[in-house]
Amino acid sequence: MTSALAPAGLRRRALSAFARRGLLLSGVSSLAGIAAPVAAAPFDPYPVPALTNDFGGVGLLQTPTARFSRDGELTVGFNRVRPYDRYFVTLQAMPWLEGTLRYTSVSNRLYSDVPDFSGDQTYKDRGFDIKLKLFDEGRIRPAIAIGARDFIGTGLFSSEYIVANKNFGPLDASFGVAWGNLGTRGHIRNPVAVVFPSFEYREPFTAGGGTFNNVYFRGPRVGFFGGIQYVTPIRGLTLKVEYDSNSYQQEALDNAQPVKTAINAGLDYRILPWLHATASLQRGNRFGFTITANTNFHRTTVPPKFDPPGAPVAPEPQPIPDNGGQPLNSNKLVPGVIGAAAQPRGGVLAISPTDTLIPAEGPLDKRLIKALAIQGTALYSANFKGDTAELFVGQTRFYNAATGVGRIARAAFSVLPPEYEYVNIVLVENGVETVAVKVPRAGLIEAVQDRRGPAVDKLLKDVEITNPPLSLEKAEVKGLVDAAYPAFLYSVRPGLKTTIGRPEQFILYQAYIALNGGILFGRGWDASGQFTLNVSNNFDKLRVATDSQLPPVRSNIAEYLRQGTTAIAFLQTDYTFNIAPSLYGHVYGGYLEEMFAGFGAEMLYRPALQNWAIGAELSYVGQRDFNQMFSLQDYRVLTGYVTGYLSFPKPRIDASVRVGRYLAKDFGVTFDVSRTFESGVRVGAFATFTDVSAEEFGEGRFDKGIYMILPLNLIYNRNTRAAIGVAYRPLIRDGGQQLVIRQPLIGTTDPTRSSKLINGWNGITE
Repeated sequence: MTSALAPAGLRRRALSAFARRGLLLSGVSSLAGIAAPVAAAPFDPYPVPALTNDFGGVGLLQTPTARFSRDGELTVGFNRVRPYDRYFVTLQAMPWLEGTLRYTSVSNRLYSDVPDFSGDQTYKDRGFDIKLKLFDEGRIRPAIAIGARDFIGTGLFSSEYIVANKNFGPLDASFGVAWGNLGTRGHIRNPVAVVFPSFEYREPFTAGGGTFNNVYFRGPRVGFFGGIQYVTPIRGLTLKVEYDSNSYQQEALDNAQPVKTAINAGLDYRILPWLHATASLQRGNRFGFTITANTNFHRTTVPPKFDPPGAPVAPEPQPIPDNGGQPLNSNKLVPGVIGAAAQPRGGVLAISPTDTLIPAEGPLDKRLIKALAIQGTALYSANFKGDTAELFVGQTRFYNAATGVGRIARAAFSVLPPEYEYVNIVLVENGVETVAVKVPRAGLIEAVQDRRGPAVDKLLKDVEITNPPLSLEKAEVKGLVDAAYPAFLYSVRPGLKTTIGRPEQFILYQAYIALNGGILFGRGWDASGQFTLNVSNNFDKLRVATDSQLPPVRSNIAEYLRQGTTAIAFLQTDYTFNIAPSLYGHVYGGYLEEMFAGFGAEMLYRPALQNWAIGAELSYVGQRDFNQMFSLQDYRVLTGYVTGYLSFPKPRIDASVRVGRYLAKDFGVTFDVSRTFESGVRVGAFATFTDVSAEEFGEGRFDKGIYMILPLNLIYNRNTRAAIGVAYRPLIRDGGQQLVIRQPLIGTTDPTRSSKLINGWNGITE
């Protein structure tokens, strides 16, 4: 399946294969003249474009289909069919799971009937849809999927459905049955209610929403829908025709719509491989328009990098250009030296006569420090025993841990004498030893020569990944472990805060300048802070006070935004340390976040070779004043949790369960699940349930949200480990709220865990 139209040759082949399957049931032997059955060919379905419907999921116009996008596909778009304007983001989170986040503006309804509350702003609705693949299409069996719209939103468009698709060459047909809003034509009695009479009744729309409820597959009747999608001979143009099972006479907000026909039709045109536009005629009296853009999170294309290439690696030490991190400036080749990853397969490292080389003689530790520094790595200390050099290093440049390990090993072997057949790289993150990777020289030489061939897989079998030795301070050779401290860090950067969907105005913002500073006092011990200087904002429009029945630990965000435009975002000290192998500790104190100040500690047990971890944290904090300077309010709370973490390396899924006491003194549990795609992009969702009732919690019923972490390595022209995170909560209430912990142990130890090393192993030669 693909989101692009198939080339003409592929279409002809698919049509021909379809004809052969339908007509050729047997063959004739040219030698014996005896009829004999033909061996069944593998099923080869026509490549159906996975196009977006008006709600953001893969489908026709108003109706869904059983088709899915490619794994990792992200689609963003806008749709207008009056009176609804829809903005959506859809992710193919797994090959069998599609999720859509949607904002809908209802143009003929106001946000509220109280002008002082929301003025003339139109009604806004948040919704989340999900679709699951039950069966792929077979030679006879159709593709089948099950899904739900608005299943944890307000329920404005709450619907459930089962849909099937069958492909007939360039024509793809769908047929489904729908409950709720999508099924209001009500062709037959609800078949579920025939067996379970309680399913006859479906709760009506309520503006509070935001919870899992008992409406699923309920209601007195269901409706049938279906349609066709036809790939026209015009390249990039697809026709969509559907029967819409929504009558539009039972729309929420008393918003019934005139309908002339249940048949909708539209044309989708692929403007660019990543850009689609759809025009349609719906209900016989409404024009529709959709524009979508897409990308794929498995796509690992990155801009060209201008960092120094990997060091040469050979049985003997090799000269390394000491060019201050600048790219090499000549194509002159040095015979017999295996070159940088930037060179073609089998290429060699280029050295110009004008390059200053790291000398082959002199103190080994000094030459190691210089060779590693070119690769963005600090050598803290080292041991030299027998055939192994053990290096305690901090790697700060490469987002892919395997690439970092490969660059470190290559730099080390380019300096180390030939008697050192192994280098044991002990990675140090935020002052603590996290994992040790023992790399053989001979295997690395073969892997660099082979680039991404069998030798790379063989190297993975030959390396030893172990729990790290906790002997950095006791190592025989001191590198930068003493000389590196104290160190002073600072940066100035622009920033933007936004809040979306508030009743006062749909988008509120602040543009500011962030002044960041820090001091590294010693290994694992630092102080850091951020001061934000306001440039422009419209937070003066905030006027809705909290109505929470709980302590207002988050719901008073309007006051923090309005009064804290120029403020101390945080100012704290942290100390991270090893307690025992695989056991880590972290203590912290100060102004920890925008709303709370105090102190606390956490502990994490994370074996390097396991895919699980367990942690505990405890903090005592007070609520900060709204101006976010130095004073505190009267509210105090002791908060803490025990958290279990579990990783599934092959699908790159991480899950956690957190149990404890939250900021509003409520007790409960938080579930978090995320997936990391091959590009390094991580997308996740969380939900928290506590002993606070839905009525006490207020609108939204429970805390929930989604987030995305985007590695800046995907867009920068130099390698970087930096990333930006974006989180979305439909509503900010007080139940289930957690303290923001900077430098958490799970984050400190995450970049170098063994499963990430293995998943990114192809980057070892980059």
